[in-house]
Amino acid sequence: MDELKIRIKPILKKAEKSRLPGRIDRDYPSKVLAVFIREAVLNKLRKFASSDLHFELGGVLVGRVGKASKRMFVEITDYVPASKGISRRASFEFTNEAQQEIHQVIQERFKESRIVGWFHTHPGYGIFLSSADQFIDDHYFKERYHIAMVLDPTRHDVEAGVFIWDKGKRTRVPWFEVKV
Repeated sequence: MDELKIRIKPILKKAEKSRLPGRIDRDYPSKVLAVFIREAVLNKLRKFASSDLHFELGGVLVGRVGKASKRMFVEITDYVPASKGISRRASFEFTNEAQQEIHQVIQERFKESRIVGWFHTHPGYGIFLSSADQFIDDHYFKERYHIAMVLDPTRHDVEAGVFIWDKGKRTRVPWFEVKV
């Protein structure tokens, strides 16, 4: 695998104290990162994922990291596609050009937000993290609040899954939609 040059700088500011952006299941463990995604953003992501049913697409998720009642959470408020990335049938690669484009868009449109993770599609392959995905995670999205989202646009309603860091490994968890 070619060496990737993605440089996702961790933001050293702490999680902001605030209220949870939505309801959370009672039995959801309090020590596990809760992931909230705005309904409109999820709909846009599903539409974007469906724009290519043959090649993987990807990008970064932007939003905020918060803390409420000792529970850490991430709220996904938008995304930035990596249009200059390399899409293949069974892989997606962030290029240096894609990274530069993403950071430019964030500076222009999302100054108050931070990168909270990344997403990519698995058209026809289902929801999982491949060894290449795990490499990207381990090297570039390793902050406790960084999430990974995988979407399969060939599945019913564009199936999506979210993975968080839990005890040093990625674990799939449910997410909570926020109707704004």
